[in-house]
Amino acid sequence: MSSVRSAKRPNLRKSTLSDSVSSTFVLSEAMLRRSQRLQSNGYYGSQGEPLISYKETLHRVFKWRRPRPVPDNIDQDTVEYNTVDCDTVDCNNNDFVDYSSGSSRGLFRAIKALRPLVLMLALCFGLIFSIGGLKMDFSTPFMSEYLMNRHEQVERKAQELQRELMDLRKRIDFLLPVGDRMPNFALEELGAKIVKEQSSASYLSEQGGLKLWGLTLIPAKPPRVSSRVVIQGRAPMLPGVCWSFAGSQGHLTIKLSHSIAISHVTLGHISKMVSPSGKVSSAPRMFSVFGKRALDDSGVHLGTFVYDENGDPLQTFRIPDDKVDVIRFITLHVLNNWGNPEYSCLYKFRVHGKLA
Repeated sequence: MSSVRSAKRPNLRKSTLSDSVSSTFVLSEAMLRRSQRLQSNGYYGSQGEPLISYKETLHRVFKWRRPRPVPDNIDQDTVEYNTVDCDTVDCNNNDFVDYSSGSSRGLFRAIKALRPLVLMLALCFGLIFSIGGLKMDFSTPFMSEYLMNRHEQVERKAQELQRELMDLRKRIDFLLPVGDRMPNFALEELGAKIVKEQSSASYLSEQGGLKLWGLTLIPAKPPRVSSRVVIQGRAPMLPGVCWSFAGSQGHLTIKLSHSIAISHVTLGHISKMVSPSGKVSSAPRMFSVFGKRALDDSGVHLGTFVYDENGDPLQTFRIPDDKVDVIRFITLHVLNNWGNPEYSCLYKFRVHGKLA
């Protein structure tokens, strides 16, 4: 065993000697690689290490990026964050913020969550300041002149709107007859009725029956349209949908829906444009109106009027002020028509006024 150990020792000595020789060779080779100018200026020491060091100052060019939020299903402990090397970055500088730390992420999340609340509070304080705290001095010449100009502009605008309103009213009055803009108390839907006992009989056409040698074999059928059509609120007026009576004279008595102080009456007939023959010879021409408080009264003459065959289909006539009275019954007397000798037709008759 001793012989073996003694045999190995020379080999160890040989390896140590070879390592020292190689290190000396490397050091000498490194010394040879250094600059002669730096060696002469004392840049290197006796061991070949530099004596002068230069400190580099790092300047941040790009902004630090906030780390991406980590989903809830990932363990926070297993996530790797980018760390900052304080050897290369001045961590003690106040401008430096480590965005990769957990506390910084929590702070920025809290600020982001409170942002809507801060904006709402700022808006509320701004409104309070603008309404309650802001006061303007209107006594200055500038503000007085401003208010006067503003007042004139508003007044001119009000006058323009008033003129437009008047023009619109005129157009409406032109489109709507006067009778359509007043209450009608001779309306069946409101309770008005025809008094047949004090009204003319309906017209019966001879063409509807059958005669032989002057003898009537089959009498004419009664008309399909009764006198109720005159006080019904049907619109528009159609040819033939009217109440007719024989001859050019007749009368119709109506019980009004209420006792009223009469002011106007309206008489309606189709126009020549709508008439199949182009004429309105059966329309009333001159008519009179009589009012009664009770059915048995003699009646008060309220006026005599003329219906214009070339005028509007609905024509309204005003009762003279000295003849205005409270009535419940009214009688229309047709004195003549526009040329039809066989019959006359009534399409509409309205009575206007105020409740008594």
